[in-house]
Amino acid sequence: MNFQLIDFLVLLTYLLGITFIGLFQKGKLDSYQNFFLANKELPWQAIMLSIVATETSSLTFLSVPGMSYKNDFAFLQVAFGYILGRIFVAYLIFPLYATGKYSSIYEWVGENFGISTQKSISGVFLLSRVLADGVRLYVTSIPITFILQGYFPEYSYTTINIFSLSLISATTILYTVSGGFRAVVITDSLQFFIYIIGGCFTLFFLLSQLRNLGYTDFFITGNFQKFKIFHGLEGSFLQSAYFFPTAIFGGMLLSIGSHGVDQMFAQRLLACKNQKQGRYALIGSGILVFFQFLLFLVIGVLLFYFYKDNSILPDKVFSKYMVENIPSPILGLIVAAIFASAMSTLSSSINSLSLSVIVDWGEKLFASQNQLKNSKIISIFWGGVLFLSALIPHFLSEKILDSLLELGLKITSFTLGPMIGIFLLGTFYSRGKISLQPKTLIKALFLGVLSVIAFSYFFQPGFTLVIPLGILIFYMYLLIFKISNL
Repeated sequence: MNFQLIDFLVLLTYLLGITFIGLFQKGKLDSYQNFFLANKELPWQAIMLSIVATETSSLTFLSVPGMSYKNDFAFLQVAFGYILGRIFVAYLIFPLYATGKYSSIYEWVGENFGISTQKSISGVFLLSRVLADGVRLYVTSIPITFILQGYFPEYSYTTINIFSLSLISATTILYTVSGGFRAVVITDSLQFFIYIIGGCFTLFFLLSQLRNLGYTDFFITGNFQKFKIFHGLEGSFLQSAYFFPTAIFGGMLLSIGSHGVDQMFAQRLLACKNQKQGRYALIGSGILVFFQFLLFLVIGVLLFYFYKDNSILPDKVFSKYMVENIPSPILGLIVAAIFASAMSTLSSSINSLSLSVIVDWGEKLFASQNQLKNSKIISIFWGGVLFLSALIPHFLSEKILDSLLELGLKITSFTLGPMIGIFLLGTFYSRGKISLQPKTLIKALFLGVLSVIAFSYFFQPGFTLVIPLGILIFYMYLLIFKISNL
């Protein structure tokens, strides 16, 4: 165990520093619109970094190395699809709601397909975001728990894990509620640089260790299969998540869903000064994410050579390496980087969940002098809900066979297919060319989500195929209801 007092001081300094920065970046908070959109005054570069930091989460920092440690570079196919998906969103979906009058993208749905449809799709977003971000928050607690167990062996893993989750949640809620969206974006931007620095240091430190161990020529004599990117069909088509056509197309749809029809990321686009800057932030974030994945995948391959096998649980190998090998005080900085990746996602999730509740479900209730106070109360509530959701994977983790990253993506994908289906209706058809009753859309939405979950449970499709299946099932239900007049 390398974690020393100086590492604790580095971590404490980070937590206090990021909290105070968040508190003092709140700007003018005179309405819930300013609280959630920062009056659309933030530069696109900061929005871009916020998108990347929010998207990254602790799952990327800790689980992506585990993917190449266990297998290879196949996930880069998905990352390339992310770039294509962002381009699609930037020119075909973002313009739908980039008019300056929407606070929530689901307002556009309500305007075109009825208020009941708006509330329904918002409800689906709320549920999926809570479950998926619970997984992300849990992953962050793994290395913290490893560290604290070494110092407090008298306490159980469960007790220390819950304490770690509480610390992350409380710190994030504090600056998110106090500073609003401006604080979220500014702290996200700083946290991006913190975890990238941590990742780069780990990469070069690992290379140095491997050189000292005599692995100077491992790139030449090593297993080239670890660097394989494009995969052919391996096994059944349905379960081949990394068959290169489905991996790229699946990554594209994941990006269309997460950045086009998910309020958490779309909120950042709405906060840009204009549509042009929104496009810069969106497409730029895709390029940054691609190289970020490359960094962490290289780390995973180096870990494979360092440990000379892949018998360690993939989602815990990076945590194990850090607490056993990284020297002080750099270990404190890297643990702070893990906190950064989690807090950026958590703060963004709290902010977007709260905005969706207010705008999509109860804006009239907040049209008063207490609207800002009520916005903060709702933000605290969602922070507590996300903390509780992180306890679910805590108790299930040893029973989960998939990568936790793939699990998080799969949970999100259950709902994104039908949600994309609704937005594509508005993209390719004007309101006058298609006649659909709100109840028809709502039934297709909920039945589509439930059918995707059931299909995934029984047939275990690869995570890159879940969204395409969701879109097809959604349109199948629409066609059935349209023909039968149900």
